[in-house]
Amino acid sequence: MKTIFKITAIIILITTFSCQDVVDVDLETSKERLVIEALINWEESTLGNEQTIKLSKTSSFFNNEDFPINNATVVVKNTDTNEEFEFILTENGLYKTTNFVAIENANYELTVNYNSEVYKANSALLVSPIIADITQSIEEGFSTEDPEVNIFFQDFINQEDFYRIVFNVDRIDNEEEDDIINDSFIFNDSFSEDNLIDLFYEDEYFQTNDEITMTLSKITEQFFDYLDKLELQADSGIGPFASPPINVKGNILNTTEEENYPYGYFSLNKIDTEVYVFE
Repeated sequence: MKTIFKITAIIILITTFSCQDVVDVDLETSKERLVIEALINWEESTLGNEQTIKLSKTSSFFNNEDFPINNATVVVKNTDTNEEFEFILTENGLYKTTNFVAIENANYELTVNYNSEVYKANSALLVSPIIADITQSIEEGFSTEDPEVNIFFQDFINQEDFYRIVFNVDRIDNEEEDDIINDSFIFNDSFSEDNLIDLFYEDEYFQTNDEITMTLSKITEQFFDYLDKLELQADSGIGPFASPPINVKGNILNTTEEENYPYGYFSLNKIDTEVYVFE
């Protein structure tokens, strides 16, 4: 169902005379769409058999809330072995499995059945490099006063690679844990191909005993482009001269009705996660 808002604009022109025009503009709100958050992350040194996929529905353009979807069926299939894994609804919008079998570089297919429509996506399970070392300093970043953590890992040889790293910083204050930073960024190996990559994350608010969790994953170029568009949209602001919001399509298709495409992404990654305590 479409929702129409009517906005009346008053334009006043002042020349040798004054007149008033009333202009009626009909603005159609954004169509409600299914949102599929299907990021399968297999942490190094674990089996990776516990996985979660989140389903929700967008509201209108003027309402930022998402609404959980509880009446869908969700299946991920290893198309190399034909083994299927059903994700069962456990709580609002969250579909989980405890028997997922993660295989490096294997190909997987996501199928979501919702509201008599079928959504599908395909992706291989990519393997991340291992974080080789983590240090801290104040000299490597943009500021000579703000502290930073430095992360080192070896780029894969003879191939173009795209990476994502997520930072979570927890601070224990008065025996209560406070999540003070949750940030991520993406990059490729254009300037350090085949070499040891040295990254830094700088923040003036780092304190002694802050617990920094870093998660590194290798991602596809398509996922890189998707995240890059999301980041540009998030940074555009909402002022009158800001870039207009855009519909960022992921790799999930509606095979029943193409125009009713979903938001979200299907990605599988073997990730490396390391925890560093700031000194």
